[in-house]
Amino acid sequence: MEKILDGSLTRFEVPDLLTFLNMGRRTGVLVMENAQQETKLFLRDGNPVFATSTKDDLRMGAILVKQGRLEPGDLDRLLSRHAAGSHRLGQLLITEKVLREEELAQFLKIQVSEVIFDTFEWKDGSFSLYDAVPPPASAITLEMDLQNLIMEGVRRIDERGRLKDVFRDLDMVVEAVANPERVKQSVTFTREEWQVFFLVDGRRSIAEICRLVGTADDTATLQIIHRLMAGNFVTLLAPSAAIGEPPVQPTHIPHLPPRGEGQGTQRLVEEPAAASGSGRSGPVSVEFSNPAGTNRKGPVDDTKDVVSREAFRYLGESARVTVSRLVLVKDGAEQSYPLTRDAYTLGRHRNNDIVINDPKVSGFHARIDRAPEGFVLVDLKSRNGSFVNGRRVENGALKTGDEIRLGTARLIYRVDYTASA
Repeated sequence: MEKILDGSLTRFEVPDLLTFLNMGRRTGVLVMENAQQETKLFLRDGNPVFATSTKDDLRMGAILVKQGRLEPGDLDRLLSRHAAGSHRLGQLLITEKVLREEELAQFLKIQVSEVIFDTFEWKDGSFSLYDAVPPPASAITLEMDLQNLIMEGVRRIDERGRLKDVFRDLDMVVEAVANPERVKQSVTFTREEWQVFFLVDGRRSIAEICRLVGTADDTATLQIIHRLMAGNFVTLLAPSAAIGEPPVQPTHIPHLPPRGEGQGTQRLVEEPAAASGSGRSGPVSVEFSNPAGTNRKGPVDDTKDVVSREAFRYLGESARVTVSRLVLVKDGAEQSYPLTRDAYTLGRHRNNDIVINDPKVSGFHARIDRAPEGFVLVDLKSRNGSFVNGRRVENGALKTGDEIRLGTARLIYRVDYTASA
């Protein structure tokens, strides 16, 4: 059993470490230790598939009690029978009708995910990666996308106390680092997480995104941005990087040796990274993208059993593609804006998707969101309000032919085509 990497968890968080190992598609066991416990995460091609822990609260019986499936007294009785005889605890749970046979494998996978999520809160300890160590042959393994796993784990952590340290400058620009079409096909977000993700365009700052979400308290939006960062969906750039200067590079992490090459143990340490020579120029153009409608093929996906019920894939079986446009009518002339993305903002500020030069229009006046059956207009607490067919609205579904008024600007919503995704 060859140790190929080790380091300290005081300087690197577990989600970042798992993302790094996933990039190398490693198979092995990641052993993490602190003063209270030892946890082992078994990786297959870079994805955690099995986990064990010495922490009592993460044992099968304790989790069943926590979920209300078993009383503490009944657990003690089952553990006594388990210790005295040859029956495995899983068999006893089925015999006692605590779990049905078909539920046992599902619950074992949930237990694996709980062990993994527990490590996300570690603030100290050490880790070691041992190469090519498979999970136990009899193990029930977890099969799910790492980004979904990380997002769910971070959802369960109350990070409100850390937000001021994470987001010291709200003028930092948020940029997507994941392919939006791939994300819509395979990743599960809550409705609020989808909304924030679609507002990320590489130009808008943290403060602007908070303003565009339009909630009374920015804390929830900052938590979502932090989750998206942990899941490696978005990153932060200095304000100057959004207008042409090279972005600040992330902490350097050394490459693991290729499989089969014995190069000894590497320490995971922070080193300054060389600056990239590539820059950004100009605003992001709006392009039509036609999402692939094919379903992914592969192993069983356990995502639905692990993630929050509020999280869902954007392109589900019932999703529809709506090809729409906004037509700005001014002085008898029409200017058309195809709605090919999932979120658009309207207002006087230059960082809007549709800029309306009208003194009665607020800097960030309104937002248009794609919904399962079309588009929805959302007012962003504008000074003079948003109107659909003469009626002031805060949030209203649009149908073809509707007239939108923002200040003195008049826009017509038109649907050109609808079809199943």
